[in-house]
Amino acid sequence: MVSAFDRLAYAARQTARVAWYAGHYAAGRRLLKPLPKPDVPIGPMPSRAEMTADMRALFEREWRDIEAGLFPAPRVRQPEPAEFLRRSLLYFRDLPQVDARRHGKLDELPPGEQGDGLPGYYRQHFHFQTDGWLSEDSAALYDTQVEVLFTGAADVMRRRSFKPIAEWMAGRNQRGLRGLDVGCGTGRLLAFLHDAWPGLRLSGLDLSPPYLAEARRLIGQTARVKLIEGAAEQLPFEDASVDFIVSSFLLHELPGEVRAKVLAEMARVVQPDGLVVLVDSIQRGGHPGWDGLIDLFPHYFHEPYYAEYANGSMEDWGKGAGLTPTATERAFLSKIVAFKK
Repeated sequence: MVSAFDRLAYAARQTARVAWYAGHYAAGRRLLKPLPKPDVPIGPMPSRAEMTADMRALFEREWRDIEAGLFPAPRVRQPEPAEFLRRSLLYFRDLPQVDARRHGKLDELPPGEQGDGLPGYYRQHFHFQTDGWLSEDSAALYDTQVEVLFTGAADVMRRRSFKPIAEWMAGRNQRGLRGLDVGCGTGRLLAFLHDAWPGLRLSGLDLSPPYLAEARRLIGQTARVKLIEGAAEQLPFEDASVDFIVSSFLLHELPGEVRAKVLAEMARVVQPDGLVVLVDSIQRGGHPGWDGLIDLFPHYFHEPYYAEYANGSMEDWGKGAGLTPTATERAFLSKIVAFKK
């Protein structure tokens, strides 16, 4: 049973997060040199007031699910204050290099120079950040960078996967279930899953050893969470060996042919009557008044596969892999689709 105090505590934490990262966003914009608008048609754009109201409604939606008992309120998952501030400083120190890449003044990571065996599509300065996803500094920077981009709403968007998971888990013994986070990165979603349902046996898979090391620091030592280095298009699991799969903000980082393989692999390893929940960016037409954001995003951030992703349909791609869509939700700038096998 949650109380009025619980609601106030939740609201205070989320308000503080939004204020902190919105401040970073505002300061960062002053440090970055403006880019010309792309030479393509730009769709309608939301106002700042519309986006703020939409984000506030997202937090309210999560609280209603917590109040209804679907899952517990999220545990605070931040590093110690000194480390928290160090990561903030790292973010601002990286901005001049980010800006140089935005204006074409720094080269891409040369293929094969870092991380032998990594696929070519992976060796890039995604988001223009230094080292791509290939260093400890990048792993320490990533969560701050993403939260600044979404002004403190990245975690709550990821956690919208909890509603279909909770509904699917109703009547099941969590200690007998096995879950997999594909492309787990620094482990944010994996950590929240472990907090909400500590009896689950969870695995997180990612291609980046530094990001997996960051995930282990975040989650802590526990036998219930296993971290695996590997590619999403070649999942190291037997057929029908996983009860449910989640993945957040992965599909838009993949070339189309790789994305199709990833979804086929998810369909292969999930059990019959299992669940697959995908969290990623909104797609064109899902919220037409915001389509201009989709047009601008790959221009202002290094997202080489985003435009193709945004013009597609997660539901259709899942169907093509043999999955049946059962629920779709737009959560601020994200889209959540649940599938059954």
